[in-house]
Amino acid sequence: MIFRIECLQTRPFSRGRLKKAYSTHKHRKTCFRVKTGDTGRKEHYKMCGPETKVHIMQHSRIFALILILTVGYSFAEVRGFEPPPITPIDEFFVLYNSPNVPEDWHLVVDGAVGSPLSLTQEGLAQYPATNQMATLECYFPAGIWLLVGNADWTGVALHTIIQEAAPPAEAQSITFHALDGYFTGPYDINELLQKKDIMLAYGMNGQDLPAEQGYPLRLVVPGCAGYEWNRWLKRIEISTSPPTIALNHYPIHARIFSPKNRETIAVGTNTIRGMAFAGNEIEITSVEVSTDEGITWEPAQMLNYFVPNVWKHWEFTWDAAQVGEYQIFTRAIDSLGNVQREQAGNFGWRGFNVLVTVDTDEDGDGVADSIDNCPSVYNPSQKDSDDDGIGNACDDDCPNLDGVNPVNLRDFSILAFNWQLIGPDLAGDLNMDLAVDVNDLAILTGYWLSDCHEE
Repeated sequence: MIFRIECLQTRPFSRGRLKKAYSTHKHRKTCFRVKTGDTGRKEHYKMCGPETKVHIMQHSRIFALILILTVGYSFAEVRGFEPPPITPIDEFFVLYNSPNVPEDWHLVVDGAVGSPLSLTQEGLAQYPATNQMATLECYFPAGIWLLVGNADWTGVALHTIIQEAAPPAEAQSITFHALDGYFTGPYDINELLQKKDIMLAYGMNGQDLPAEQGYPLRLVVPGCAGYEWNRWLKRIEISTSPPTIALNHYPIHARIFSPKNRETIAVGTNTIRGMAFAGNEIEITSVEVSTDEGITWEPAQMLNYFVPNVWKHWEFTWDAAQVGEYQIFTRAIDSLGNVQREQAGNFGWRGFNVLVTVDTDEDGDGVADSIDNCPSVYNPSQKDSDDDGIGNACDDDCPNLDGVNPVNLRDFSILAFNWQLIGPDLAGDLNMDLAVDVNDLAILTGYWLSDCHEE
């Protein structure tokens, strides 16, 4: 029996018995590895493009097998992982007020350069645009504070602009100056030029860069400390003086989003959620959670595939069986087996503990009794239409004509039964004008539309 494999853009070949064919993906190329004959030799045939059709034909009879292989990040999606989530612009954290941007703003690149530059926004747009996802985390090496977001950034590669300015061989450092007086550097110019992912961004999530995020231009330094992502840039200064600071790459670390520190949660099943992050294109492959002071650890579920210098989200299901106070810890592990350091400070996992109180839950609605606005009635939504601290499910301020529940169809039936009647103490006389009429119907309908009804 002879098989022939014909691959698009690849010379057909004939071999002995086909043992195994499979594909791998690397650098957006597709390779099929074929073990032929009885010699055990392996041969590789490379084919271009994200999609490759493979036809297997038998000389005695012809049949076709078409495999559509999509490489890149979709490969990870097949394995059950989602793309890293993008933070909407209106939810992205903001620090400090935006300075005034002059109408004639332009970026100056000067100092030790052969060709000084003065670039307007239109001038920057003439350079090849680059797009990349990168996570920005405010630099808190310990404590409960967490400011982090992930975005798709659009701009010009830093090395493109620096090369355009033609710094001489003796240039050693680079400093970035902002409109508000803030500056970062001087960094080693060679270190920054070697990082091809550093960009001067003028776009965020497909829109113009918002003012609070650095409009008209901000520095994006993937995987590095948030304070190095200089906003509102106005000048790039290149010097022959030596650098005094190096880029600060994030070590591997995991953080908890929820529950919040000192939050009260209900006894029973709870979901702990968080993120893991590292710079230097390090992949975090797993996260572990401890609810007993770090004595024992259990694996969390990773939710996202790997993108360099981008967060991964994770979640962990915790059965909090007993009331009391608990410290929750989490730690990250990278692809080389390195575990996040333990000691508090410098992103050690003991510095990021979350303290929670587990309380009883009489009605089983997932809300702890001590914070439940109606602890004796199942009301997971905790709706409180009049904001009086008492949930609609047991609030006497909500019309309750049937004496059992807040507004429901039985209340409308009672009002209809007394419709147009006149007299004192009429069920349905909500405005107490001694008549059940359209005004009372409007009041009852208003409560209904404001969710002042049974859960």
